[in-house]
Amino acid sequence: MNDKRIRRLTEKLWARNKYTVMAKGYEHYKEIGEALKKAQTPKELLGVYDLLKETLTLPYTKKGMRTTLQHMWGYLKKRATSEEKERFFVIVNKRVEHSVPLTENDIGAIQEHLVQVLEKYPSEYLAESSFIQSYKPWNEVYDKKQIFLVSRNDYF
Repeated sequence: MNDKRIRRLTEKLWARNKYTVMAKGYEHYKEIGEALKKAQTPKELLGVYDLLKETLTLPYTKKGMRTTLQHMWGYLKKRATSEEKERFFVIVNKRVEHSVPLTENDIGAIQEHLVQVLEKYPSEYLAESSFIQSYKPWNEVYDKKQIFLVSRNDYF
């Protein structure tokens, strides 16, 4: 695979997974973003791929989840009503404060509510996030109107 294509696929992987990473800790989000900016060669891009894959295995954090949901809400805030915003953050706060650590039920409830909000106020960018589409493989991206599963082998 040529260098430009593997860069594009790695950037698409990052775009798809950045909110899931952010929900695991903003420090991870910054680290991977910086690594991608600096990566020039397929080997360096493979390092980004590996770092992303490893980070996705970490647990969600309360602080990371709050930061992520505030960022995601930024795409919706101009269209949603103040009542919808209040309801969204009541649900988020209830779930984030509910347990230590965050449970799968908490995460699922937050994701379901986001899906409902996105049905009313569509955002293709958010809807394609692995945080929303958690049922799809993390390494599934669309490239030139095709679904592509990026693997380590693509970097060689």
